[in-house]
Amino acid sequence: MTTQNLIHRIPACLGVTALLAICPLMAQPERIVVSGFETPESVIHDPDLDLYLVSNVGLGNPAALDHNGFISRVSPDGAIQELRWIQDGVHGVTLNGPKGIWLHGRELYVADVNTLRIFNRFSGAPIRNIEFPNPFAPNPLFLNDVVVNDHGIAFVSDNRNGAIFTVDTQSRASLWAAGAVLGGPNGLLLDYGNVGWVTFFGGQIKRVTQSGKTITEGILPAADVSGIGLPPGALFLDGYCRYNGSLLVTSWVTGKVYRIRRTGMEIETVAQFVSAIENPSRPDGPADISVDEDRNRLLVPLFNAGQLVIVPLED
Repeated sequence: MTTQNLIHRIPACLGVTALLAICPLMAQPERIVVSGFETPESVIHDPDLDLYLVSNVGLGNPAALDHNGFISRVSPDGAIQELRWIQDGVHGVTLNGPKGIWLHGRELYVADVNTLRIFNRFSGAPIRNIEFPNPFAPNPLFLNDVVVNDHGIAFVSDNRNGAIFTVDTQSRASLWAAGAVLGGPNGLLLDYGNVGWVTFFGGQIKRVTQSGKTITEGILPAADVSGIGLPPGALFLDGYCRYNGSLLVTSWVTGKVYRIRRTGMEIETVAQFVSAIENPSRPDGPADISVDEDRNRLLVPLFNAGQLVIVPLED
C-alpha cells in the first residue's frame, strides 16, 4: 500500500476500556483518515457517482499561479481512486491553487486563485474558464469558495480582499459585495435561497437577507489568542455547510468543527483537530467541509496535515 492510499481507521470505541469487549458487536462507526494529499482545501460528495472530490492546492504558495493544482477522487471507504483525476497540464487543464468546489448539473465548479474553472463532473474534461475583473488592483485576487444557486448563478468569495463576486448564466463575472461589513468572507452557503458566509478574520456567521441587508446571524465563542499574536476575536473560520437543520463551521484557531443549532444559541464541538493555539506554526487547518448525507458523515480536509478525515455524525 502506498502512502497516497494510506488509511488509518480509528474505531470510535478506542480508549473506552469497558466497551472494548463488546465494541465489535455494537458496530460502532469509524473515523477514517485518508492521507497523501497536497494541501487539500475543499471536499464535496458527488451522490451520482458516490465519490468524494477533493481539491488540492499543491505544495507552495496557495496564491501563486504555479500550475501545480489537482482534484482527487476518493471512494466512501477511504480509498483514493485517482489522486490526480484532474491535473494541471493534462488534457488542456489549468489548475494553479484550486480551493472551493461545487457541483451543479453536469458541471464541477472550481475557484482557482483568479479564475473560476468549470469541468465535466463525470469525465473531468475542461469546459470553460471564467476570468474575473480585479477592482482591488494592484492587490491580486484570492478566490476561495464557490456555490451555485438553482438559477445557475455562481457566488465566489475572495477573503483577502473582503469581497463576493457573482457569475451569471452568460459567464460574466462581476463584483457583488465588498467592504469591512463582510468581515473577510471565506466559506459560502446557500441558505434557503440566501447567501451566507463565515468570516475568516473574525468569528461571525453572516448572511444577506432578501431585502439586500447584510446581517450577523451568529457569533462563535472567542478564544484567547493573545499568546499567538492574533487580534482579539480572530478564529479564522473556513468551512461552512448545513446538516439536518444545523450549521457546521470550522476554525483554524481552535481546530474545531462547530455544530450550531438554528436558534444560534446551542453550540457544540463535533470534531477536534490540532489548533493554531496548540501549534501556531502548523495547525491542521480544517478547511472547506462538506457532508455525505447518505451516510451521515462529515468530510473534513486538513489543509496543513494533507489529509481527508471522515467523521460520523449524530442527528
